[in-house]
Amino acid sequence: MDDAIAALLVAPVWAQIGLAFFALTFIVMLFGPGFAQRRYAAKLLALAKAAGAPTTRRDEFTEWFTITVDGRTFEVRRELRVRNSSYRGPTGQLLVTSTPLSGSRWEMHQIDITPGRVPALFRRPTLSTGDAKFDERFLVIQDGVPVRDGWLDAPTRAAIITFFDAPAATGPVWVQDRQFQHIAGDEWAKLDLAALTGLLRQQAKLATALERTAGWRG
Repeated sequence: MDDAIAALLVAPVWAQIGLAFFALTFIVMLFGPGFAQRRYAAKLLALAKAAGAPTTRRDEFTEWFTITVDGRTFEVRRELRVRNSSYRGPTGQLLVTSTPLSGSRWEMHQIDITPGRVPALFRRPTLSTGDAKFDERFLVIQDGVPVRDGWLDAPTRAAIITFFDAPAATGPVWVQDRQFQHIAGDEWAKLDLAALTGLLRQQAKLATALERTAGWRG
């Protein structure tokens, strides 16, 4: 060990800098994920405390609380997600806000709505609404049984635009198993309760629009 230190002291400055950078990178890789995990856990607890809500913890990677906004109950959940062969959504330290849709048709349908464009070579078939400005701004994908014709009408498109104009609406929205979800990336750590409530208020309005257009079975 003494020999290694002595060799380092007489090494060229560029070599000392390189070794120091390597050591720092190793430390960040080793301890960084744990620091991040604790940071996001603390942030969710702070939001829950501000909302006066208890949290439920499944494991160190998943924890949530519930809050009611404009008559709708939302689950606000932090979750660590990684890429795998069956998952194509956002990864990292996510905040998933979800509320159930009341329209019974949504038991059969799944949709993804994502702002931005992806080259056709790398995306699944998308829904074209005929509204050029909307189709240029958003990708809409239907999985499984398609939603009824005309569900993405002008008022619903306007509700989608209004939702994504909200500063906190940074990720895609999904409907799966009647749950309407917004998935925010790690930037959600900047949210306070007022910003979160504003996001949920816009999400509630969009949920109402989706219930209107999907309708009920039978």
